[in-house]
Amino acid sequence: MTEPDIATPPPLTDMRRKVLINFGLFGIFFLFYIGAAVLQTPEFKALASLSVMGMPLGLFLSLLIFPLSWVLMIIWFRKAC
Repeated sequence: MTEPDIATPPPLTDMRRKVLINFGLFGIFFLFYIGAAVLQTPEFKALASLSVMGMPLGLFLSLLIFPLSWVLMIIWFRKAC
């Protein structure tokens, strides 16, 4: 009798793949959103006021939240559904 190979993980089921994609996309958005919010606190004022494309970094990251969410939704519709 042969022993099963413990080193190789079982193949992903369709449901498990969808769960990993969904939570991964949520994690990316959540980390970006929290990072942008934390950057705009008084403790990070010097970093948030760095100039990026003619505007403060804090404002730039705030404005990127919606385009990032749109990109993540496009990925979700193509991969998770």
